[in-house]
Amino acid sequence: MSHFAITMSPETRAVLYSVVKGLFIFFIAVSFINVAVYTVAQIRTGRLFSRETAPLPLVMQPQATGWLFTLCVVGLIWMQSILFPIMVMFGIGVALLQNQRSLEMQFGFDRVRLSKSLTTALLVFGAVVLIETPLMEAWGGVLDYFHVAHPDQMAVQTFRQYNEAAIIISFLVQAVLFNPIVEEFFFRGFLLTYLKNYTSPMMAIVLSAGVFAVAHLNLGAAIPLWFLGIVLGIAYEHTGSLVVPIGIHACFNLATGLNLLIEKGNPS
Repeated sequence: MSHFAITMSPETRAVLYSVVKGLFIFFIAVSFINVAVYTVAQIRTGRLFSRETAPLPLVMQPQATGWLFTLCVVGLIWMQSILFPIMVMFGIGVALLQNQRSLEMQFGFDRVRLSKSLTTALLVFGAVVLIETPLMEAWGGVLDYFHVAHPDQMAVQTFRQYNEAAIIISFLVQAVLFNPIVEEFFFRGFLLTYLKNYTSPMMAIVLSAGVFAVAHLNLGAAIPLWFLGIVLGIAYEHTGSLVVPIGIHACFNLATGLNLLIEKGNPS
């Protein structure tokens, strides 16, 4: 069996780590300042949630269909079934047909230039990391204080067992490209907009983010994932383009994957 790992001398590792860490800290600091200034300006002018750019609510008939679809998808996620993405795309297709909308009209793929969407996603990701890191530590501390077990997510545990290069690359491609697309289509593209029929946009964002966090079946990551889901929802509601939350989600998964890959290569 061939093994895959990134190994290097302790001296080289120390220098590289210092350089990468410095650049990353600079990046997240600049990102946080940019996103914070922009968000405050949008709130002051009342344009954070604008009717002109907000995604249109999705309606499913009969009404119970939407709730049944949500329960089925969440259940398939919990069972880690390969039917999950099939069910998501089927349900989204039905919703679009019932509402007589195209993918572009509902999810705003052409609403924001691709280059701007990716730049926005990268900046928001940097800002999220600055909050997510201490939030994760604080939440872990709370669980430890009450002696509540919180093992890593199943996907993380599974990744640590992989040694074949092809399997690791396949896992990363799925985590960075496939999962963010399917999950954003459901949690933001459908669930958030469906909930807007029953509550305010902000409450729909919070509730859909809560389902997003619970669906990952990991208590230790519940609060950080809930926060991430809220950010993804705000990004979608503000821009009206699903490309932006997909990009943020992909960056987040990529950073997590790279961190685990470095950890695998340098187990000490």
